[in-house]
Amino acid sequence: MKLIELSANKESFKTVPFNKSGLSFIVAKQKNPETSDNGKTYNGVGKSLIILIIHFCLGAKKEHYTSFIEKLPDWVFYLTVEINDEQHVISRKMSEPTKIYFDDEPAMTVDSFYEKIRKLVFSFPVDTQYLTFRNTLPFFIRPLKKSYVDADNPSNFFTEYQKLMVNAFLLGLDTNLVQEKYKLRKEQERVEELEKNIKNDDLLKEFFTQDKDVNLKIIDLEDEIDKLRESREKYEVAEDYYDVKIEADSIEKELAKKHNEIVLLKNQVENITKSLKTSPDLGRDSIEKVYEEVKIVFPENVSKTLHDLESFYSKLTSNRIQKLSEQKQLISKRLEENLGKEEKLKKELDNKMKYLGAHQALDVVIKVSDRLKDLEAQKEKLQNYEELIGNYHKKSLEIKESFIKYAQKTEEYLEELKPIIKEKQEFFRKLAKRFYPNNASGITVYNNEGENQQRYTIEAKIESDNSDGINNVKIFCYDMTMLFKGHGHNVKFSFHDSRLFDGIDEKHKAEIFKVVNKLFNGTDYQYIATVNQNQLNEVKSILTEQEYEEIIEKNTILTLTDEDDSEKLLGIKVDVGYE
Repeated sequence: MKLIELSANKESFKTVPFNKSGLSFIVAKQKNPETSDNGKTYNGVGKSLIILIIHFCLGAKKEHYTSFIEKLPDWVFYLTVEINDEQHVISRKMSEPTKIYFDDEPAMTVDSFYEKIRKLVFSFPVDTQYLTFRNTLPFFIRPLKKSYVDADNPSNFFTEYQKLMVNAFLLGLDTNLVQEKYKLRKEQERVEELEKNIKNDDLLKEFFTQDKDVNLKIIDLEDEIDKLRESREKYEVAEDYYDVKIEADSIEKELAKKHNEIVLLKNQVENITKSLKTSPDLGRDSIEKVYEEVKIVFPENVSKTLHDLESFYSKLTSNRIQKLSEQKQLISKRLEENLGKEEKLKKELDNKMKYLGAHQALDVVIKVSDRLKDLEAQKEKLQNYEELIGNYHKKSLEIKESFIKYAQKTEEYLEELKPIIKEKQEFFRKLAKRFYPNNASGITVYNNEGENQQRYTIEAKIESDNSDGINNVKIFCYDMTMLFKGHGHNVKFSFHDSRLFDGIDEKHKAEIFKVVNKLFNGTDYQYIATVNQNQLNEVKSILTEQEYEEIIEKNTILTLTDEDDSEKLLGIKVDVGYE
């Protein structure tokens, strides 16, 4: 694919007619470089806008062009390209950015356009993810400022894996090996996540924190389950279980009360018996002695004779014995009745307890069944865990074996591919040596044996490439390598923005122009670049007058200035807010 022309439906637009081969430069200059008006600079004239419009025509997402769509609603851009010696016109309207027109064909969706152009420009392997027209094209026309940070990442890839896929494809490496390792790593991460989730389970966490043996716990659970099952099978469910239990409780209380009554009655009988045995017996001598004492104290009041006193005490004793005997008979009778009632209550309570012992309430049986279900669930969970852990270990070993197997396969593959890799290494190295002859440089491809998503470690290197100047030269050399020695593409142009030349000293800027002149002259390839006048002034001080004329002046296809809006790319005053 080559770029032939960029145009629009507005007369104010500066049509960009690219040279069909060789060099094409779009120059941004000031008409009066000596002016002190800071508002008139090389920026904002539209040179970088050309690249963005080309990407827009080639299917860039409309979300990145919101300002364009709002401020240029009635504009249509046309990009004429040449693919396999046939010219095609691609157009896209700002008023309907979800559609793209290809020649005279009906409008197609952006996705349909991707599918069509992909087949014409790139030869992607079948069933390979993350290789698309849009993420591969930026290696030939870097779209944004951040595209000029890393040589191998012009598309601002979301993941390192995506970046590796495209770079590996363009370098002619086997992308199936890349994809296989990616799938292996994703499966490994899935298994690791499974293990993590299992370890976070509340039931199982203690087996990790306390180092318990799950198998032994399963055996304990089986024993407990067997015992509960055996007990449950022996249970006879009694619907009146709680009624009988209430009756038994009532009898037990009544029995306790009756027992207390019996104890009291027995104590009374025992006390009466003791009283009968120890009844007072006053003899005559005692009476006489008492009498004499009384007589002495109360001689005038005591008229009773000793005989009368003896008769009185005899009668008193007889009455007492009779009364106690009668009391004893009554209490003994009550005691006998209570003993009979107690015996009857004991038999009733015994029968109730035997009934309760032989039966169980329905809710008790249900509780036992629920406990059984809970234990069985725990057992099943532990068994599942044991099985999962077993599968995890087995799968982990299989994955590790696969990592080793594919690492060995990749090692053998890279050994066979050395001549092809060397061709690209040498091309890059020779270019880099034009700029930094004393710096080690080249493209290296190594087998990445780590447990990650990276099959290859690809690195474009120019010693001490941390500085902006060297890094930009590395980007230039990498892009040239992809264009001339890249694999699987039908792209025949490389388009650089003027920001590539920022930070590069004038000597190396001039060398870039010499290199592209030599690389592209007499070929069917295009080198396109936007250049600021101040950058050209630096180059002019290095090149000979003839070189400058042959390389720069004869190949300048468009000049944009900031003198007036009509001399800028769009030809109108508008701020579309691009980088």
